[in-house]
Amino acid sequence: MESLESSALAGSRYLDLPYRLILTKEKRKGANAWLALVEELPGCEARGGSPEEAAQALREEMAAWMADALERGDAIPRPRTEPGAPNGRLALEIPQSLHESLMHSAIREGLTVDQLATIALAGAIRWRPEPGEPNARWIQSRADGLIGGERTSRPGLNRALMLNAALLGLVAFAALIILIVAVANGI
Repeated sequence: MESLESSALAGSRYLDLPYRLILTKEKRKGANAWLALVEELPGCEARGGSPEEAAQALREEMAAWMADALERGDAIPRPRTEPGAPNGRLALEIPQSLHESLMHSAIREGLTVDQLATIALAGAIRWRPEPGEPNARWIQSRADGLIGGERTSRPGLNRALMLNAALLGLVAFAALIILIVAVANGI
């Protein structure tokens, strides 16, 4: 209990850092239509019936997320913006239906739309980060898992294909023998 309290106290110092919070109203009707999430903290999200409720619930969720991370010994990601550094922002015009599909996919994966798009883009061009880039290994590993990276080999798949081809050859050979015996016996 004591270590959980010390983790919570240590995590509370992060709560006032300038994390990127995303607040959106989803098309769902009724309670909890508002979704709030923290871009830098994967899976840290909360819902509410109003923007204020979602934001308050998100602050509580951030505290719990950070306390859990510290308890496990995981590092807490820092906010993405650093003074004087390029911000890495990219504005895209995409069809509304694609944006909605990206949003739903991101929620299913426990990511933000920005994170999902970053991972997909990194995988599509087989991006390899520069040494020391923040969040680079996480992005690369997710991209490799999503798209299949250069270092991802598929020995199991290759072996299964070879065994299937060999089995197909044996079946064809057996069918040919049966056909020859049947013709020879006048069946």
